[in-house]
Amino acid sequence: MGIDARRLRELFDESDHAIHNGKGYSESLNENGELAWGESYILLAYMEMYRATRDRLYLRKLVEHFDRVLQNRDDVRGVADVHAGKPLAGWGSTRYSRGEWHVWIVHTGMITMAPAEFVRLVNRDPFLRREFGATAQAYRERIEECIRDTQPYWRNGPGSGEGYYYSPRFNDALPLNQQNAMGSVLLEMWRATGNPRYREQAERLARFFRNRLRSDDPRVYDWAYWYKLNGEARGSEDISHAALNVDFAVRCVAEGIVFNRSDAERFANTWLLKVRREDGSYAGEVSGREDGSEYMPFSGGMWLALCRVLPKPLAQAMYRDVLQAYLKKTRYSASELPGIARLLRYRVLA
Repeated sequence: MGIDARRLRELFDESDHAIHNGKGYSESLNENGELAWGESYILLAYMEMYRATRDRLYLRKLVEHFDRVLQNRDDVRGVADVHAGKPLAGWGSTRYSRGEWHVWIVHTGMITMAPAEFVRLVNRDPFLRREFGATAQAYRERIEECIRDTQPYWRNGPGSGEGYYYSPRFNDALPLNQQNAMGSVLLEMWRATGNPRYREQAERLARFFRNRLRSDDPRVYDWAYWYKLNGEARGSEDISHAALNVDFAVRCVAEGIVFNRSDAERFANTWLLKVRREDGSYAGEVSGREDGSEYMPFSGGMWLALCRVLPKPLAQAMYRDVLQAYLKKTRYSASELPGIARLLRYRVLA
C-alpha cells in the first residue's frame, strides 16, 4: 500500500482548485459557518503543504485567501454581535444562535489558526520575512484584535490552574473543542509574539482538558464533548470534534505544556485500539461506540497531526491507517485537505 509524493500533490491541487476555482470559501460571510468549517481547513492545509513541499506557492495562496477573509470581518462590515452589542473582530453567524448574529469563539479560533501559524513561521525565518514580513506583521495585529475581543469571555478556574471560555448563549463553559480551537491560536501567537498571557491561557485550557480525560484502560483516553461547570458530562465525544482537541494537545506536547509524549501515545492508541475496528470500519466516538463513517476520512486526516510527536512505530501505524482511508477517494472536500497535506508531509512513515 502506498502512493507517491507527486500523486498526493496532484490530488491536493486538483481538489483545492475544484472548490470555487481555488478560492475555497474565502469570499463567504460565515453566516452558515462556511469560513469556520470550510475555509479554515483550506488555510490549515496550505500551511501543511508548505511544510511538506517548501513551495511558497502555498503561503501565497494562504495570503490571497486570508486577505479576502479579513475584508469581511464583522468590525469591517459594521455588523454587531447580539451579546456584545457592537461589531467584534470576528466572523459572526446566525446558524447556531437561533437566527441572531453571534461571533462564536470556536469560529474565531478556527479561522485564525492557520494565519497564526503563518505569523509564527514567517517571524522565525529570515528568508520568508523578505517576502512575507509585512503581511505577517499585519496579520499579527489583526489576530491580536480577534484575541482581544474574546477576552471578556475568559474565566480562570474552576479548578486550580484551569481556565475556560464562558458562553453567553449557554451561560456555561463552552464545549471542549470550541475552547481548544482558540487554545491552538493562543499557543501559536505566544510563540509568534512572546506575550506570556497567551501562554498562560493556553496552559489553563490544556489543564482544563487534561483534568477531564478518563479511562479504565491506561493505554487510551476517553472524554466527553462538553464538561459543564456543574460537573455534568454526558457520553463520549465524536471523533470529528475530538480532532480539534487532539490537535490542541499535539501543539501542547510540542511546546512542553501540560501534555507530554505519553499523552500523545494514549491519544494515538485511542484511534488505533478504539476508533479503528478490525473489520476496517471506524467508531464514531472516542469510546469506540457508534458509527464513524460520516466523519471519515476527514477525522483521520486531522488526527494525523499526532505523527509530529509520536514514536515512529505508532506514527507509522497512524499514517498507514489514515492513508488507507484516504485512498478510497480521489476528490476531497475542504475539511479533508489537511489530511492529504499531512499524508504528504509525513510520507516517510509509509
